Amino acid sequence: EERVAYGSARWAKHGRGLFIVHDEDSEFHRLKYYDLETRKFTDLTPDIPWDVRELHQSPRGDRLAFTTNEGGISRVYLLDTASMRYEPVKGLPAGQISGLRFHPDNNRLALGIDTPRTPGDIYVLDLRDGALERWTYSEVGGLDTGNFLVPELVNYPTFDRKIPCFYYRPRGKGPHPVLIHIHGGPEIQYRPFFRAITQYYVTELGVAVLAPNVRGSAGYGESYLKLDNGYKREDSVRDIGALLDWIQTRPELDADRIALMGGSYGGYMVLSSMIRFGNRIRCGTEAVGISNFVTFLENTKGYRRDLRRVEYGDERDPEMRKFL
Repeated sequence: EERVAYGSARWAKHGRGLFIVHDEDSEFHRLKYYDLETRKFTDLTPDIPWDVRELHQSPRGDRLAFTTNEGGISRVYLLDTASMRYEPVKGLPAGQISGLRFHPDNNRLALGIDTPRTPGDIYVLDLRDGALERWTYSEVGGLDTGNFLVPELVNYPTFDRKIPCFYYRPRGKGPHPVLIHIHGGPEIQYRPFFRAITQYYVTELGVAVLAPNVRGSAGYGESYLKLDNGYKREDSVRDIGALLDWIQTRPELDADRIALMGGSYGGYMVLSSMIRFGNRIRCGTEAVGISNFVTFLENTKGYRRDLRRVEYGDERDPEMRKFL
């Protein structure tokens, strides 16, 4: 029996069905319509190979706005609930989009948008002419956000696939020292939103920041999510080794000045990478990282233990315990 993960859901305005997000028979969370009379699902987004996230229906029920996570960047689509056809909304800033809300007049859509250059702000999109109006300007200490940098999405090769990585490149020729930022989780995803400290590293200190979504990260399908489970744990560490190789191919980066940073599971990745690639890394800093999976599993809260055993391995099994 397949286990299905359900996400956002909204009643259709006529009450005869539901718009619902789930991942049955798919690598990703898709938007589907469930007919209460026939008790059947209709897949509405088979051509979008990414997760559908948030839903909001217009007051008249004639439109459904939804967001997707496409490689870490949010996209917004509008679906006509009569034809069940959708179109992408163009001209939005690249970043993280949430908090979709239709105006009571049915013609405007509010969005919260957080970009690498600007903290979360409220925008309103006029659906009649596509005009986008910014309503708020979040505090940045008087700094000129035009000087902040937007990361480039790169894909670097490993032993069996390519790994997505967000690359904040400082101005100038370099060679620039490098900070590799490894997210925690491990089943989360680095997504480019506003981080003041990252902009400080890149714009003030001239440090290049690389944020890889190593295997096991969310957002790239269920198979990718499971690539580091159990005995495959060290394959995610090998992804960091492949990133070190990629850095050596880039003349603007200084392969002799590389630092690592991460917290929680990212802290484990820092510790493990410093052991495995210690002669290639200048320094590292980790916060609340896992240094021993056996003692971690034995001492974490009971409600977390079974969930973590699926990810890291069951320490009660003698062979897995030895491996851990």
